[in-house]
Amino acid sequence: ESPIWSAKDNCLYWISAPEEEVWAWNLIDAPYRRLIGTLIGCIALKESNEIGSLVVAGERAFLKMNMSGSTKDFGTGAQILCERPEQTEATRPNDGRVDRQGRLVFGMYNNYHRAGASAGENNAGLYRLNSRLQVESLLDYKYRVSNCICFPKEGNKIYFCDTPTRKVYAFDYPTEDGGKLTNRRLVWTVPPSLPGGPDGAQVDADGFLWIALSGAGRVVRVDPSTGHVDLVVHLPVDSPTSCTF
Repeated sequence: ESPIWSAKDNCLYWISAPEEEVWAWNLIDAPYRRLIGTLIGCIALKESNEIGSLVVAGERAFLKMNMSGSTKDFGTGAQILCERPEQTEATRPNDGRVDRQGRLVFGMYNNYHRAGASAGENNAGLYRLNSRLQVESLLDYKYRVSNCICFPKEGNKIYFCDTPTRKVYAFDYPTEDGGKLTNRRLVWTVPPSLPGGPDGAQVDADGFLWIALSGAGRVVRVDPSTGHVDLVVHLPVDSPTSCTF
C-alpha cells in the first residue's frame, strides 16, 4: 500500500502494512525492505538532502526513517517524530497523502469496523500534520475507513472516501494552516454490479481521478466533473490498494 515515487531518489517506496514493512525499489536492483516493528498506515517523502528520507504513519506514533540502499547499519530503526491523534486502541492511521504545501494529510481507521466493540461505528477522523508537527482536525464528522485522499495540482481541493460507503467525495481544501474542509460534493459511487470498495487514489496531470477498487481487481479513471468512468485497468489481482505516478 501507499506507493510513492521519489524523483529525487529515482525510487519507488511502498508498505506492507500488517507485515510492518517499508519497501524500496530503484527499478534496477532487487527491491529491499526494512521491518519497522509497528503496523503502518501510510508513508510520505520527508524533505531532506538524504536519500530515502521518509515519514511513517505508525500505529502508535509518527516516525522518521531512512531507506537508503547504501545504509550499512540496518540495525538503526525508525525514530519517533510526533504522537498520533486519537490515542485509543479503537483506531489507527490509514490512508494519507502530502498536500501541495508539503503537509501530510491522513485519515484514521476503525480497527473493529467489521466486527467487535465498535463495529459499524463512525469513530475515525481526518487530520493534517503541519510544518510545526501539530495535528489539525480537518473534518467536522467521523467515519470508519479513510481512503482516496489525494489532491489535484491546484491544491485547493481534496478527494476523500469512507470505504464502507463506496462513495468518493470532493471538498474545498484550506491551503493555509487551520480551517476545515467545506463544500462536500459527491464525485462517484461504486456501482452495485462491482464488489469491494474504493481504496487508494491519485490525481493525474489532467485532473482525472484514478481509484484502486479493492475487491474488484481494477483501477478506474473518473472524470470528477461528471462522475464518468472513461478508462478501466483490469489487474491480475483481486485487491489493488492504490496507485501512483
